[in-house]
Amino acid sequence: MSKDAALKAILFESCSSTLYGAERSLLAVVEAMSPTWKPHFVVPKTGTYSDALKEANLPYDVVVPHYRLRFFYMVLRLAQTIRMRRASLVHANLHFSLPAVSAACQLTGVPFVVHLRLMTPYDSRQAPLFSRAAAVICISQAVKDSALKAGVISAEHQKRTWIIPDARDPLKYQRGDGRRIRRELGIGQDRPLIGMIARINPMKGQHVFLEAAALIADKMPVARFVLAGDLHDDNHRDYLKLLKRRCEEPPLRGRVNFLGYRTDISDILAALDCFVHPSSRGAFVSVLIEAMAAGIPIVASDVDGIPECVGRDGAAELVGNLDPAVWASAIQEIIHDPAQRSNMTRTGRERVKRYDAINLARTTEQVFERSFRERYLIAA
Repeated sequence: MSKDAALKAILFESCSSTLYGAERSLLAVVEAMSPTWKPHFVVPKTGTYSDALKEANLPYDVVVPHYRLRFFYMVLRLAQTIRMRRASLVHANLHFSLPAVSAACQLTGVPFVVHLRLMTPYDSRQAPLFSRAAAVICISQAVKDSALKAGVISAEHQKRTWIIPDARDPLKYQRGDGRRIRRELGIGQDRPLIGMIARINPMKGQHVFLEAAALIADKMPVARFVLAGDLHDDNHRDYLKLLKRRCEEPPLRGRVNFLGYRTDISDILAALDCFVHPSSRGAFVSVLIEAMAAGIPIVASDVDGIPECVGRDGAAELVGNLDPAVWASAIQEIIHDPAQRSNMTRTGRERVKRYDAINLARTTEQVFERSFRERYLIAA
């Protein structure tokens, strides 16, 4: 490896082994980066994320997660990987792994960048760790404001804080095979299909979706509904049971399909007449980028960073509360108004151009370039 190539080596660390929105966005950016960069990935275990890395011919190492007594082992293994891969910069894709990444980078003298992708309340005790970061990337202004309010990013360090939205390759979501999904579900092309794609979590609002679906089902007997997404952990298993029990009752009985975790998102979106996301929080919700790229009308929550994603110019209907009746009304208006659907499709596909991975990869490269060249590695 030449000296120049070594300078461009970057280690992408992730605390997730599953391919969710944060991982999809990172992959889209890395695949669009200049070939002068030499990416290498770290995952906590094999899974759908490592499968995607293999498919993209991106190299990775498995380093155990940093739980309790495993923390110090994690730090040593990560430091060993940094040296072995001759990384000149480390990128933490979620802030949960910041303690281990910061410690490993102090051991190796390598700068790091941390990506903030959630609205989760940040712990002010981690402010010293954030201050050591060469750069902090926030996916929305709402995320940045949350971190500033918590005090993990100080006014002094704002010059190293960047807002770069999540990215996608829009073309991937314009070629979905919706007919295949409808055949799989036994749903004709003439039946309205309303869907939601998100991890099973009360915060995501699947219960609001189903209550709205029940109201729609009473007025639209031919309408069908679909939920895609899995349990992120066992904490919400009872919530999933509650959702499924609700679907055993009229008027939803036999009209809702639970698809679980899926990788054929473009096909699922192409099958829908309306995409719904009644979340109580939302840092940016990158699946909305995918829905806009697919040309699917959207009804989403007017909260946090979601309006930053879909805008207020017609790509989505934004709802300011979680009243199922309001959501049902908004969805039905879209289903019954072809002109509105056409306008939402056109506006969404125009807006999604700003999230094209090629353009956002250039911005991200500028942050990385500045980070490893200026080498902000501040002592505790």
